[in-house]
Amino acid sequence: MSAPLISVLTTAYNREEYIAQAIESVLASSFKDFELIIVDDCSKDQTVEIARRYTSDPRVQVHVNEKNLGDYPNRNRAASLAHGRYLKYVDSDDYIYPHGLETMVAMMERFPDSGLGLAAFTQNSARPFPIRLSPREAYFRHYFRTSIFHPGPLVAIIRKDAFDAVGGFSGKRMVGDFELWHIVAARYPVVMMPHGLVWYRFHPE
Repeated sequence: MSAPLISVLTTAYNREEYIAQAIESVLASSFKDFELIIVDDCSKDQTVEIARRYTSDPRVQVHVNEKNLGDYPNRNRAASLAHGRYLKYVDSDDYIYPHGLETMVAMMERFPDSGLGLAAFTQNSARPFPIRLSPREAYFRHYFRTSIFHPGPLVAIIRKDAFDAVGGFSGKRMVGDFELWHIVAARYPVVMMPHGLVWYRFHPE
C-alpha cells in the first residue's frame, strides 16, 4: 500500500472525555488520503480503550508508550511513526473541521518548497490566501507587523522532511511549537492560511 499524503498525529494523556470527538473529526474529513497515528503517553484512564475502538478503520493506528515521555517528546515520537509527506497534529482534546485537511493540503501543494503552513489568520485585504512568505518575509512580518508564529500545533501543517531536517521539537516546555516555527521558517518558506479550519478546546486540564 502506498504512503498517505498526510499523517495526522494525535498524542494523548488522560483524554477519555475528549478523544473520541477528536478521532471522529479526522475520520469525517473530506480528504481521505491520510493515516491517523494515535500515541498514548501512559494514560491512567480509558483513553487507549476508546482509541482502539476506531482501529477497524485501516487508516487508524494506536501506539502506547512504554513510559511517559511528556508533551513534546511524544509529539516527536508520533512524527517518527509517520509515512506521509505532511504532518498534521490534531490533539486529543481538539477538533478539525471536515474541510480542514483538504484545504491545508491543497494550499501547501501550491508551494512545494514551503516547510510550514499556519492556518490562523484573518482576511488579508491585499491578497487572498494562501500567502507564501520567504524566510525573510516571515521574520519581518512577525517582528515588525503582526505575530505569525504564535499559533500552536493544531493550526500547523508541516512538511515531514523539513520537520526531520531540523530535528523536530527541542522538548522545551511551553515554547516548543513557537520555537520550532522559528527554526523551520529560517530555512523554508511559510504559507499563511485562513482560520476556521480547526477548533480548539479550553478546559480545566
